[in-house]
Amino acid sequence: MELRSVESTHRIDIDDLTGLPLSLTVTRRESSRTALFGAALELEVGGTERRSATGGLEYVDTVRLATTVRTGEPRVQEGPNGRTWRVPVDIGGASGEILYRLNRFGPSISIGFDFVGRQAVIVRNVEFRGEIRFADHDWTLTAPGNGLQSAVALDALTAGVGISPVGGLRGSSGLVHLQSIPSRSGGQQDATVVWFDNDTELPEIEIRGTSGRSMAFAVTTNFAADLSTTTSNEIQLLSADIAVPRWSEFPAVFSGWLRARGLSSPGAPPVWVEGAMIYEAQIGYSIFGGTATYSPYPEITDLTKDLDRIRALGFSVIQLMPRQPYPSYNVHDYWDVDVSYGPRPMVIELVQQCHLRGMRIILDVLLHGVLDQESIAAAADGVRAGPFATAVRSETGDSFSSDVNDWNNYLIAWSRHILDFEPSWRAGSVPVSPLIAQHPDWFSRDSAGRVTGVYTKAFDVRNQEWQEYFTSAMCFLMTELGIDGFRFDAPTYNDFPNWSAWSRARAGSSALACVGLFERLRPVLKSLHAESLLYTEPSGHALRRSMDLNYNYDEQWLVTALGDPSARKPWGVQCAKGLATWMRDRDALLPAGSMTAHHIDSHDTFWWPSWGKKWRREQFTMEQFRVLTLIFASLPGPFMMFTGGEEGIEDLLPLVASVKTTPPWHSGRVSWWCGVDVPDSVFGMTRTLGSQSVSVVANFADAAARLDLSQVVVAPPTLRFSVGGNVELGSSHAALDPYSAVVFAHGQSVGR
Repeated sequence: MELRSVESTHRIDIDDLTGLPLSLTVTRRESSRTALFGAALELEVGGTERRSATGGLEYVDTVRLATTVRTGEPRVQEGPNGRTWRVPVDIGGASGEILYRLNRFGPSISIGFDFVGRQAVIVRNVEFRGEIRFADHDWTLTAPGNGLQSAVALDALTAGVGISPVGGLRGSSGLVHLQSIPSRSGGQQDATVVWFDNDTELPEIEIRGTSGRSMAFAVTTNFAADLSTTTSNEIQLLSADIAVPRWSEFPAVFSGWLRARGLSSPGAPPVWVEGAMIYEAQIGYSIFGGTATYSPYPEITDLTKDLDRIRALGFSVIQLMPRQPYPSYNVHDYWDVDVSYGPRPMVIELVQQCHLRGMRIILDVLLHGVLDQESIAAAADGVRAGPFATAVRSETGDSFSSDVNDWNNYLIAWSRHILDFEPSWRAGSVPVSPLIAQHPDWFSRDSAGRVTGVYTKAFDVRNQEWQEYFTSAMCFLMTELGIDGFRFDAPTYNDFPNWSAWSRARAGSSALACVGLFERLRPVLKSLHAESLLYTEPSGHALRRSMDLNYNYDEQWLVTALGDPSARKPWGVQCAKGLATWMRDRDALLPAGSMTAHHIDSHDTFWWPSWGKKWRREQFTMEQFRVLTLIFASLPGPFMMFTGGEEGIEDLLPLVASVKTTPPWHSGRVSWWCGVDVPDSVFGMTRTLGSQSVSVVANFADAAARLDLSQVVVAPPTLRFSVGGNVELGSSHAALDPYSAVVFAHGQSVGR
């Protein structure tokens, strides 16, 4: 059966028996190209719920339904963005419709699924698996923001690789761009995109090359619903287009798609943010392995006394963490500043002292849930009875260097963290949070009515009354303390369904409810303080819609890939030039106006590895650490660092800060050194404003590097500073010793 429209160049062929897609075809100027598109839908239904050993929910005795049968003729609907065919199907007894839309705007094809009519079925998950196959040529794949280098040959992608979803923590657009290899296609370059664009749930996505001409994919949607409570529930599975421009020209097209989908950025961060250096400060002590402690500032006053040193290092912003070890990264009471951060008068004094020095200060704020003795007991008992009970004594490394779908290292470290902090959390908490009785609808629950959570009692951020409560709390903190904004920690942490009676119609949509909250919160906070900062952890496109600034979890694997050759995958970044290419391509698909804060040492990278391997300076040589610091500090946007990360680079940080605030580096146009004439070991980036440019060039290898500068500078370069071994900077060339770098100013002619 063919699905076509005179308004579209694309055609979808579906199987008469199953209703599933068979191929996608594009026709232009009497020529056509077809991609075979095999797919399968599978449902997980029924069963019972219980707390997982590491929090959230898991299901027991569920049933898998996988046989799809078309049960009638498609219904056709005309909408503002094109024509939709609703193909009725039965999947193992569950009724629904596969949705095919030929779009007027955006990618030409969208595929979804809808459960139609009330049914006595509880859906735990929906999976969509398939393969896209091309008849000729071999292809490369680029998936910006993910754990792959650019232009990976499909036949080199021999294992499954996770793709971070639109609302993901590590963040990406969820888009995969495929391009034929010119040398194997007679010089012609065809291009196709597959966009995993569900922004209601947080799906798990995996891709794999099955040959040089085919890519398999699997989407576990994390959709969950009680179908007896609703008559319709559309799930976006993916979008595709087999007639897009080649990669170099595609970002401009994708920018329009993002605007059409509302995945835009406010694009109006405070003027003080772009060149900022953020110092993440911890008050109190944290515990590791039951024996080691870390206490950089025992009390607020200790931090206040250290502000002059921090300012001299070049930091312009203090990010104040919740007090450790209690309440740590949990909600005690938003209005109780004394317990959450420190004595209120001392916090106010810290804010005032920051402002006197021309510094800003933001608070780290939690959303995921309240801590009480019941939740602590459930979390700790789960660890002791769970699969990681003995593994907590094993060594853990960088949790963010693994695949986005591989949580094993993190869950071992997380389990150890729960046991380490359990005594302090018990001592500080009330037996049961009073909010449970006062506002029962604010919390996620299982079908039996029990409050659920990972290790706190989880707020359901979808609840509008809770959103008003949170908004009023943020207004209180901003006005009471005089702070300059917030970093919102873990807003998507509760990525499991809420089976409360009121939310069962789409139980899996709570994890991304923070997107709507932040859109409503932004104008309220900006009305109180126009230059305040809204900053959050997840860096997926959905979380950039209302934020001035997002974290760089997506970049952390690159630090490890550069510093530890044994951690590299064949499809991953292999060298410093590959890092520049990855950054160029990631940034090319971000919503216009987006900004990312970069770090190599944060409390997150510090907390999860074993003691003795927590800092990047402990994981790599000091020479590597210094060059890595310069590379990531030079990237567009602020640079942040966790308390103590400055050890060994106290001389470097003021130099970086002095350059980040200069106009070309602060606000200039970015060009990346990715040309064939740049050695693989060299990272290069230039920022240009008017006729003035500043460049950073780093040799991240154990051999010297020499490169031609004639395509970059039009006048002899002016040295700003260098790092590492000997650096020779001539009028048209640069020579760098192993693990060395240079920053220089110049006029620019042609970029790389």
